[in-house]
Amino acid sequence: MYSGAAMNKPMNFSAWGGRGQLGAPPAQQIQATLQQACALHQQGQLDQAARLYEAVLKAQPRNFDALHLLGVIAYQTQDCRRAVELITQALKVDRNHVPAYNHRGAAYAALKEYELALLNYDKAIALQPQAPEAWNNRANVRLAHGQLDAALADLDQALRLKPDYAEACHNRGNVLSELGRHAEAIASYQRAVDLKPAAHDMRRSLGMACLRSGEFARGWAHSEGRLPAWMAKEWLDTKDSPRWQGEDLAGRTILLRSEQGLGDTIQFARYVPPLVAQGAKVVLEVQKPLLSLLAGPMSAWEQVCLIAQGQALPAFDCYCPLMSLPLVFKTDLGHVPAPLPIQADAARIEKWQALLGERSRPRVGIVWRGNAAHVDDHRRSMRLQDLLPMLSDEIEWVSLHKDLRPQDEALLAQQPGVRHFGGQQEDFTDAAAMLKLVDLVVTVDTSMAHLAGSMGVPVWVLLAFNADWRWLLERNDSPWYPSARLLRQRASGDWPELIERVGQALRSTLLASG
Repeated sequence: MYSGAAMNKPMNFSAWGGRGQLGAPPAQQIQATLQQACALHQQGQLDQAARLYEAVLKAQPRNFDALHLLGVIAYQTQDCRRAVELITQALKVDRNHVPAYNHRGAAYAALKEYELALLNYDKAIALQPQAPEAWNNRANVRLAHGQLDAALADLDQALRLKPDYAEACHNRGNVLSELGRHAEAIASYQRAVDLKPAAHDMRRSLGMACLRSGEFARGWAHSEGRLPAWMAKEWLDTKDSPRWQGEDLAGRTILLRSEQGLGDTIQFARYVPPLVAQGAKVVLEVQKPLLSLLAGPMSAWEQVCLIAQGQALPAFDCYCPLMSLPLVFKTDLGHVPAPLPIQADAARIEKWQALLGERSRPRVGIVWRGNAAHVDDHRRSMRLQDLLPMLSDEIEWVSLHKDLRPQDEALLAQQPGVRHFGGQQEDFTDAAAMLKLVDLVVTVDTSMAHLAGSMGVPVWVLLAFNADWRWLLERNDSPWYPSARLLRQRASGDWPELIERVGQALRSTLLASG
């Protein structure tokens, strides 16, 4: 994270580099307006503060503080291009203002213009080398740019200057995690949490790192740091309701709230049967695209009611976030519930049997990209062109994608050996039927891996070097999905080497046995 104010939250004005005297002595009314704007800005009332900063600029177009802090608001409201423009105007008034370079660097980084971000942080460090914030901020850009060793050196310097700098400890954990130094990453995250126990993002990072390393008890507990954001934005209708902590559920109704991605919901729906076994009535809230897919397995229990996110909630006695159930059930590596038994619809299987025809060769379903909006999509997805060296004429390849990204459409059209049926897929029930008609699924870390694993379909999951927590470390199997085989990058971003290994493995398994 970048040092300074978090977006849309109240800020400490002094941390943003207000200059105390607020520029040359202005007229009394302008001074009062600027002071009022700063007070509103501190309180998080960004719209009102922005209007007052703009009023100051009408009277004094070169007022440094109004330009700078209006730029900060633009950054906080994610209008980063305008933030750059405003802060650039401010720096023409005062070319030696360190916080302004830090903030313009943060805006450039948000725009993914990393070289320009680095130039701003370099300038801030040159002007004030004893300021730990600039070292921390430059480290974040270097991390995003893949300059891991340089990022770690910057964070070490930030911590030499400010040993109790929680944000730098947190970011140092991020870098160490990317380097594969997981024990050190956990220690750095723990230090951040010790320094700022109320920082939910730091606690969540510690939880994910512990889970990745197989420390489930500690991991589940700290991963609860993800929840305050959900309670504040998505779950206002249950914020005053009792949360289930493991007490007797016989004859009571529990609401399970889905969160995060489709794959997460498929993975953690496995906890519904144990709840039913306790005598509970279960209301399972899921993302709308999963309704038809999960209706089948859930119909096995009359005590289960399936609803879509956004739908009016029925009466319930208590609730639990779906991904908090492992914490309550004390799930560890030796006690992972079986996946939810998802079955493909017979009519859909018949439809896809007609579309795919009879198999004359081994048939492999492939998925090379996940949801573009996912925070880790740049890590977990590959380009179609990266996958092509794996393809061979001895295997029938079926794209399991419903939707393609524009950059993949033209290239896929040039691959006669890959069959694509995106237009024929209506929902996940079609995907489930397709999975029943392939010998193997080869996929990056997407919901398709969870669906295949839940159905017991053989699935090879291609993982980034620093893969998601649920796939643990170094293992080639998964306690969550017995039918899964995990194949991992040996270096960050190195899909070509992994694809070469996958191609060899396919030839030695499917073709040798076929």
